[in-house]
Order: sequence, then C-alpha cells, then structure tokens
Amino acid sequence: MSQSRDLTQTSFTLDGNISELSRLAAEIGKFCAANALGDDAEFSLNVSLDELFTNAVRHGGCAGVPAAVAIHLDYAGGAVRVGFRDRGIPFDPLSVPPPNLAAPLEERTPGGLGIHFVRQLMRGVQYHRSEGWNCIAMELPLPAVPEAQEREAEEKG
Repeated sequence: MSQSRDLTQTSFTLDGNISELSRLAAEIGKFCAANALGDDAEFSLNVSLDELFTNAVRHGGCAGVPAAVAIHLDYAGGAVRVGFRDRGIPFDPLSVPPPNLAAPLEERTPGGLGIHFVRQLMRGVQYHRSEGWNCIAMELPLPAVPEAQEREAEEKG
C-alpha cells in the first residue's frame, strides 16, 4: 500500500478487492476532514470513486490484482482535482451513452447509471490510456466558503 499525505493532497493505492471500499471511504473521509470540505464534498467523492473502483474490480479485470487502482486527490483553488487510474482492460467510461432516465424501468438497458452519477457530480471528466493504465481525471468544484467570500469583498472594496 503506497501512500503520501499532506494537508491539501493525498495519494494511495487499492488492491483489486471489493473489501477495499471501506478503506477508500476512510481515505476520502480523512482527506475531506483535513481540508474541512464538508459532507457534500465527501459524499460526491465517495459516490464517484466507489463507482469507478467497483467497475474496475467487477468488470474491468482488476479483481485480485495487487495495487490495481491508484488515486490522487488534490485540493486547491476551490476544487478537488481527482486522478483515478486502474490496471484493468482498456475501457473509456465516457464512451457509455447516457441512460434514458425518462424510459420506463423495464425498457432501460442495464448498466451505465453509475457513470451517469460520476458525470453529474464531477466536472471536466477526461479519459486516456497510458502504459497499461486506464486514467481518469476529473474535478469536484466546491462552493465558496462564506468567510472567504467576505474576505474577497473586503479586499476589493
């Protein structure tokens, strides 16, 4: 398990085992707490990274692979930048068409809803393949903190 940490960023690896979801949630919780990001940010990061990790393990060929997933979180400039890499088979999750949420449940194609959540929660989602890794970069914009808004107003005026 590789890990580095300071106040505004963290990097860690996860083995290709669904039991690692609890450690994923714990790492996200520590990062959010250290940066006072709040419950909404923690929820959005958990939903998005849980979805990507679960897909990599269950469908992407990462099951049983040591250090199958590498995650980097970086908080700066009012956003959390996220890097997610997995050693699975080549797969661009952005190629999955959006689900037809208006269709009756029995007419919907199974799958794709988790990627839909990632697209809704995160911004600037990008995919590329590099040296045997699926690489996803994305960003979680955060609402301005009221104290910071007040300071900016005082500085301007």
